Amino acid sequence: MIVQKEGRGQPVSLRERVHFLDIVRGFALLGIIIVNYFLIVDSVKGFEMASDDVLHKLVSWFAEGKFVTLFSFLFGVGFMIFMDRAAQKVESPNKLFARRLSILLGFGILHITFVWVGDILAFYAVSGFLLLAFYKRTAKTVLRWIIALIVFQFLTPVFTMLYNVINTAGSKNPNFSEFTLFSHSSLTYMESISTRWTDMVTMAAGSFSMIYSMFLMFLLGVYFVKMEFFKDMEAKKPIWKRIWIISTIAFLITQSSILLDMFNLSENMLWKDISSVLGQNGGLTGSMFYMSTFAMLFLYLPQLRGPMMIFTKVGRMSLTCYLLHSIIGTVLFLRYGFGLADHIQSAGTFMFSLAVYFVLMSFSTLWLKRFRYGPMELVWRKLTYGKVNGSPKATPLHSEKSIQK
Repeated sequence: MIVQKEGRGQPVSLRERVHFLDIVRGFALLGIIIVNYFLIVDSVKGFEMASDDVLHKLVSWFAEGKFVTLFSFLFGVGFMIFMDRAAQKVESPNKLFARRLSILLGFGILHITFVWVGDILAFYAVSGFLLLAFYKRTAKTVLRWIIALIVFQFLTPVFTMLYNVINTAGSKNPNFSEFTLFSHSSLTYMESISTRWTDMVTMAAGSFSMIYSMFLMFLLGVYFVKMEFFKDMEAKKPIWKRIWIISTIAFLITQSSILLDMFNLSENMLWKDISSVLGQNGGLTGSMFYMSTFAMLFLYLPQLRGPMMIFTKVGRMSLTCYLLHSIIGTVLFLRYGFGLADHIQSAGTFMFSLAVYFVLMSFSTLWLKRFRYGPMELVWRKLTYGKVNGSPKATPLHSEKSIQK
């Protein structure tokens, strides 16, 4: 059903709403690839960054923590869409989603073991089980949880800051220059397998804050679906405009930590703690700013919907592309592969990120011309349902030509 036209711009149909989520998902994966490739290269070099490395700082300021958080938001959206559809077909959608998460956990474990320690699939799977308690909760209840989690996330570093002021001590922030990923220093692939889980145990020990942030964004995605913000988007332009304004203001506030770094104010312990408080909330504000900005462009500049479609193919094959980017990146950068991390600077890392994304975009486009689902998406679907509903071949339903006008 097509939403009636309101004011200027084209109405947003059901198909277009699906495309919008794929656009945001594809864009988020681009950011994840850039951040992850910088992380891999940095880990090989011992996390040493030159003070005049502007590109590296830009990635740190505007990408790090923002896109994985945005991906978490979309996971919450996907949870609600999956459960709503499953509830119409099976008696126990909870069991079906639990099965889906268990399979995702299996993918994550295999990914960690054989490819890369920086996996997020296992964390998504473990955190995702908590969502089952919120499927039948009202939007108001979910919002209360979101507010409570945000307040706690903000106040925890504030209390730490006050404690440090009283005790005249600086924050005990981790020093990445002292942290070594042994699997990234391995000279052979087999050696990297044996050391990867050692790295994982070390990283998992300090992963509570990451899981906490993931779950917060899961709930935010759930809330957006319960409030039907993605339904009749054209009619909800004023709501999206308010979301964008609030997100922009919040993002600018948290990004003020950049000024503290630029003017070296963070060398002062108090300013350092303030910068830490702002930085720890930058993922939330940044992800919502990017997502709402895409919504504003999508709604207020419909002529841009066609160009924005370049992200949809990768968005539809996000699981496949996520795993492929890890395989390609580790082979390119780590020493058991081509070992390029020892020889490239930030500009090279950034260009490789864009090149790999272009390859994934081309592969996704060619694949989806013939098939309805990506290869890993098809496996995930078959293991979840025991079969693939409908033809796995591409159909006109999945064509985006109708909105490229």
